[in-house]
Amino acid sequence: MEKVRIMHLIGDLTKGGAERFVVDLCNELAKVDKYEVFLISICANDEENTFVNDIHETVRYVSFNKERGFSLGVLITLTKWLIKSNPNVLHSHLNGFEYLAFYLFLNKGTLFFHTIHNIAVAECPNLFIKNFRKIWYKSNKVKPVTISYDGSKTFRDYYKLENDILIENGREDLTTSDEFPLLIKKYKEAHDYYILVHVGRIAIEKNQELLIRAVQKFNTTEKKKCKLIIIGEVREKPLFQHLLKVVNDDAYIAFVGGKNNIADYLSIADAFCLSSIFEGMPISLIEALSLGCIPVCTPVGGIKQMVMHGKTGFLSKDISVDRYCEVLIEALNHPDKMMIKRNGRLFFESNYHIQASANAHAKNYLLSSCGVGQLNGRLSSDYIKIKLN
Repeated sequence: MEKVRIMHLIGDLTKGGAERFVVDLCNELAKVDKYEVFLISICANDEENTFVNDIHETVRYVSFNKERGFSLGVLITLTKWLIKSNPNVLHSHLNGFEYLAFYLFLNKGTLFFHTIHNIAVAECPNLFIKNFRKIWYKSNKVKPVTISYDGSKTFRDYYKLENDILIENGREDLTTSDEFPLLIKKYKEAHDYYILVHVGRIAIEKNQELLIRAVQKFNTTEKKKCKLIIIGEVREKPLFQHLLKVVNDDAYIAFVGGKNNIADYLSIADAFCLSSIFEGMPISLIEALSLGCIPVCTPVGGIKQMVMHGKTGFLSKDISVDRYCEVLIEALNHPDKMMIKRNGRLFFESNYHIQASANAHAKNYLLSSCGVGQLNGRLSSDYIKIKLN
């Protein structure tokens, strides 16, 4: 029997949440024998700084090795390759959409999807590109996929359309590495402080300055201090230099760069911290829930769907330093942290495992190919409630 050819197209595989998800999704879909899964990267990906080594051997990886900036040559080469390959499903992510411009006009048999991984205006701020995408969304030639209730709302407000498919992100089960005992020795032995872990690229939307200042305020008022470990690639160098000045050699705050062993850090942490200004559905938060690491977050984007205050984690009342410091105190002094950890793990298993996300994607591909409309990936609030204490 001829296999269903599913392709996912993305700009590159640098270490970000959307990139992590696309690799996991392709790996999971490729477990189904009737699918032939391709992961297409427009740019080259080195082994050290990207997720390219995490692509399973059952996934066919293709890179067009584009360098920085727009490339008409790559657009034409990609179009010719797609015409020859003739995918049944072509699902784009991030800036992969625009590199399908020619193929969208030329092809009549492929099913097209595009995932909006952030709030709609942040994902596509350029007015010309927004209008280009809207034409394809409105015609249903490209089916828009959103990843959270908040993301769906921003899509509908921004594009004035109501035809998005909501499918939550997912992550596979994480395991600790051989480095885990070394982290225990470094951070836990002979130290009496709370360990806070933040995972996110150094970028303005992640709002690390708020987190740093909240931790510094916590440490000036509380007897037991917090050790903040900030994990993430530097995307904005001027911002990083500013953050270093804010830290001012504070021994309780450490930048450790990008890491491949996130599970090790989350497994030693007393809390996982996100202080973002806006978010889609952060993969790092899904990872924290999967390991029973207590999230302490700002109430933005898809986070509000994932963290139920006092049940699966804690939300600050706003994005101010004072309110975030208050919620840190509440979380770290909660009388039943084991309940929060257990609920987080159950919530992950029921809602955010990569298998559930892959199944929802596959069902939408199937229903779209049959002309049956859309299967929404969202779960009812009643179902969520019975899963938690």
